[in-house]
Amino acid sequence: MDALVTHDMSNDFDTAKSQIIDNFVKIQQGVSSIDDEINSKSDSTASNQLADMEQRMNNRIDRITRGTDDKTTRLVVMAILQEQGVIK
Repeated sequence: MDALVTHDMSNDFDTAKSQIIDNFVKIQQGVSSIDDEINSKSDSTASNQLADMEQRMNNRIDRITRGTDDKTTRLVVMAILQEQGVIK
């Protein structure tokens, strides 16, 4: 970011006004740059988290279809036993 005009502010109103406006433009550009950097890092992190969640779900679906997912198998067996009145 370019240096802001601070101690060298002009005594002329129009020049000082222009310097202040330029300062605000520089500040806004700096803030926007930081915001863009934060958003790009956040998007990257979110993308990685979604990819990880997708992989875990795909792995679980594979286990369920092969009948090797213990948690789901237990839930299904319990539901069938309750439905048949074997357990309550």
